[in-house]
Amino acid sequence: MRAPSAAANSPSQLPVSSYFDPALYARELQHIFQNGPRYVGHALSVPNVGDYYALPQEGEGRALVRNAGGIELVSNVCRHRQAVMLKGRGSLTQGAGSSGGNIVCPLHRWTYSGTNSASTPAGTLLGAPHFDHDPCLNLNNYKLQEWNGLLFEQNGVDVAAQLAHMGPRADLSFDGYVLDHVELHECNYNWKTF
Repeated sequence: MRAPSAAANSPSQLPVSSYFDPALYARELQHIFQNGPRYVGHALSVPNVGDYYALPQEGEGRALVRNAGGIELVSNVCRHRQAVMLKGRGSLTQGAGSSGGNIVCPLHRWTYSGTNSASTPAGTLLGAPHFDHDPCLNLNNYKLQEWNGLLFEQNGVDVAAQLAHMGPRADLSFDGYVLDHVELHECNYNWKTF
């Protein structure tokens, strides 16, 4: 019998080219990030009815909004002149600048439902000043699924089934916690080095 070689005992490594190959990167984006679970945030980011959180990882182009029916993920870009409407985290119902529970465009005051009704989805156009008729341009609304407070965009992946064997669910519980802040770091390196 021969002793195992040193190469057989060393951990496997990816070839250097796998970090720089644009075709491989495109396949990774498609198969891992587009077709896999799409985490968008945590329920703690919108703890109360009326709270919103504009997603920084998407340039605030979409926002989580908690209304009486739960948490919704809506486009945060006005359908009239493409202005970003909500900034950071806040409340649609309380404090300075609140909008009575609605999402209001800062440019021309187009008004979309936010938290007013569990029967009206967030993002439904309520009013468009200076238009004789309703242009029927609601904000896009994206389905969510929640697992232990983690919010995922619904894209056909059953997140609960995929995470069922991840270990003790209680160890992944954030009950009793509050969200302090979120930091976003954009780095110019291949995701596999993280």
